[in-house]
Amino acid sequence: MSTGPFDRSLLRIRIAGGLFLATLPVVLFAAWRLPRLTTDLSRGTVTLLLGVAGLWLAFSSERDARGHLDRIKRGFAVHGDESRLLRDYLRVYLIVFARLELIGLCGLAAALWGSGPMATVWFVLVTAVLMLLAWPTQRKARLLVDRARALRPPD
Repeated sequence: MSTGPFDRSLLRIRIAGGLFLATLPVVLFAAWRLPRLTTDLSRGTVTLLLGVAGLWLAFSSERDARGHLDRIKRGFAVHGDESRLLRDYLRVYLIVFARLELIGLCGLAAALWGSGPMATVWFVLVTAVLMLLAWPTQRKARLLVDRARALRPPD
């Protein structure tokens, strides 16, 4: 197994993603164990609002990640520092995983103020699927590096 900067960076991203994924069972457990709270809004309205917030987080995180990745590729075209490119790539993934984690937390809020713990199951399921779809693969990371290199002017 190669332990170059590329592989170490990919491993760091995967560990971070695994940690975010590992919090989802905790969210489910908390949804079933914490007491329900009261609100002036109806429970259905709260759940609907949280669902809309979750959808917004899902769509905007993907859109924003593309923008961040384009910026780091253009930055690499200027500075040419692959370790910096990989650090920026890690930062983008951390932001994506954090935003997706917020969807699961919307589910916890739905359990506490909304429709109850069963709503959390759906929020957590969506969060897990989106995290797995965003999972950093060797191919995705290599593609980013190759596309960033293609933007560099010839020496």
